[in-house]
Amino acid sequence: MKKIMVIGIVLLVVSTKLYAQKAGKKIDDLTFLFVDEKFDIVVYKSEAMMQSDSYKKHPAIYLYAAKAYYEMSRRPGKFDFGERNSKFPQPLKMAQKHLYKYYKIMKKVKKYYPDYSETVADNNDFFILVADTSNKLAQMLYLNDKFRKSASLYKKAYRAIPNDPVLLLWQGIGEMKSKNAVEGKKTLAAAMKAIDENFIPSKATSSVLAYGMLLAEEILRSIGDYENADKAKKLIDVFKKYDPDELDKKKMEERKAKAKKAAQEDMIMRKFMSDEDDADNKDKKKGKLIIEDGAGSNGNGTNKDEDELDKLEKEAKEDGK
Repeated sequence: MKKIMVIGIVLLVVSTKLYAQKAGKKIDDLTFLFVDEKFDIVVYKSEAMMQSDSYKKHPAIYLYAAKAYYEMSRRPGKFDFGERNSKFPQPLKMAQKHLYKYYKIMKKVKKYYPDYSETVADNNDFFILVADTSNKLAQMLYLNDKFRKSASLYKKAYRAIPNDPVLLLWQGIGEMKSKNAVEGKKTLAAAMKAIDENFIPSKATSSVLAYGMLLAEEILRSIGDYENADKAKKLIDVFKKYDPDELDKKKMEERKAKAKKAAQEDMIMRKFMSDEDDADNKDKKKGKLIIEDGAGSNGNGTNKDEDELDKLEKEAKEDGK
């Protein structure tokens, strides 16, 4: 019996090593393709691997997919994205979704890939880039009084970058401004809990923190949350050093005017993400839908990625029992 057990363990170790080598080669392929700036191929291959039981729990494929989508979004003209019938209609949104999955899977990485040494901190520069782009676009929406859309973008950004509560703060502000008081109160409360006088903001969102606290203080006081309102008022001065111009009324008006002028061109917004509420997207049944939610590399590869993620998380919980 002991011999059988020993043989079984040896076979398991050998098979695990062979599998790890095979998985490593696949990941290496993504690395080389990414370095060669073949971002569309990285998306095709990584999203195909997400459908495979052998690879769908490997965090690297989600990270490379997110990076590839983001890099494509920065190269208008080179890749087919952001337009009605493009191959990659929503690169920023897809980058955010894959980052969300990456964070979820990284919590279990040692269980599935004990030799995987890369950490979340190793990719912090990339997360800052995504947060910065998301914040700038959401601010443009907010300054143009599109509060609900701004809140939605901030929500997606915070799911992708959960270690930046400034994104959560502005999500709550947008929700309250768009009359979504139920969600707004909860979101603002969570943000105020995460941010105190010792909080060190990311360079991606530090410039909007003081102004966010100014708005939060006004909103919180109006709904009777005086404790958090008082806290927000104190934090205005704490974080004003990161961008004192945010609280200058004249300069804020100049920023707002500049943002509105840029929004008239509408090109930036169309390149990064589609407007799901546009008239073109109103009637899916009549074939007028331009962009499927979650559709990835070929328009039908990942349109159910939220369901797949739920299934993946369920499997992880079952494995942990």
